[in-house]
Amino acid sequence: MSNRTQHSVEIEFLVPSQVTTDRGVNTRPVDNSWVMRKLREGFDLGRLGVPQVSARPDGTYIWLDGQHRGALCIAADHGDSRIEMKVFRGLTTEQEAELFLGLNDNRRVQPLYKFMAEVTAGHAESLDIMRTAQESGWVVSDSGASNAIIAVAALRKIYGKSTEKGQLLRRTLRVVTDSWGNIPAAGNSYVLLGVASVLHEFPFLDADALVRKLSKLPGGPSSLLGKGRGFKEVTGGTVVEGIVRVVREAYNSGRRSGRLGTDSYEPF
Repeated sequence: MSNRTQHSVEIEFLVPSQVTTDRGVNTRPVDNSWVMRKLREGFDLGRLGVPQVSARPDGTYIWLDGQHRGALCIAADHGDSRIEMKVFRGLTTEQEAELFLGLNDNRRVQPLYKFMAEVTAGHAESLDIMRTAQESGWVVSDSGASNAIIAVAALRKIYGKSTEKGQLLRRTLRVVTDSWGNIPAAGNSYVLLGVASVLHEFPFLDADALVRKLSKLPGGPSSLLGKGRGFKEVTGGTVVEGIVRVVREAYNSGRRSGRLGTDSYEPF
């Protein structure tokens, strides 16, 4: 964690109901099924451990670790019971996010929520991925918006595949966006990986020609995804491999020169 500002740590007694969540820092939504399961198992105030929070200058408290235990307290009608918490004071927002990542390093934090916290913490790769997505009109989030991408693992994999970081991701997002717009199926992980695989294997193909061909595919990216799944079911291959085959065939259709080979395939 950065030492750009002075901070202190103390144990204080706080009530869970007065602690809130900054989704830029603690990026995970509360898992209500976990809360209900723990409630059925029997609530014991003495077994909560010590949640960790950040005290901000405006008087608010932000969950760093323990928001599920706080939600459990509230569900058990103990939201106003004073419990021990480790309180950090003097943290920047970036430091809060970095601390959240450290506290949850060994827990099951979904890739998207880890990524979002890394953006807040200022991690260079995550910031570059976010900026690259925004260049093509996408946002990396779980907002449910039509232009939202949640396929963080695919974005990371594509980002790291070229010698010039981000170049392949930029080309991939440009192709899918120019072909179909910012729609959910175009941001599907399999679709992204399939298109990226073709661009990676054939770096000098005519991207504009590929966009023209893909934009004319009946059913668009949803059909492409369906064909990839059908390929897996019939051949035992992968969905991405099936999408690669369809993309290659679409590009080659009607071309007399500059056709893409179909023999080799380097899986992503």
